[in-house]
Amino acid sequence: MYFLSGWPKRLLCPLGSTAETPFHVQSDPQRTFFAVLASARLSIWYCRPSVLIVTYKEPAKSSSQFGSYKQAEWRPDSAMIAVSVSRFFFCNHYIAFKLESLR
Repeated sequence: MYFLSGWPKRLLCPLGSTAETPFHVQSDPQRTFFAVLASARLSIWYCRPSVLIVTYKEPAKSSSQFGSYKQAEWRPDSAMIAVSVSRFFFCNHYIAFKLESLR
């Protein structure tokens, strides 16, 4: 069962154009971070408070070669995100950070 906690929030995503609207949000297993996907952009956010940590924009050459982003899944230790793209590939993004610097 899902219980709401607080009011819905609107994220100010760093979008390059209006065509890049976010369509997929995936939380990590510990609910510390969440990933926001647009067609060629991956953004990683810290949950509380909602703070943008990093944004990765896929280059146009690889975006045309592999296709647009479709879905994301976190590794259980939150050290990597696997992103599936439209032409049946997976893009693995490794994440290196220090939790002490986020607290």
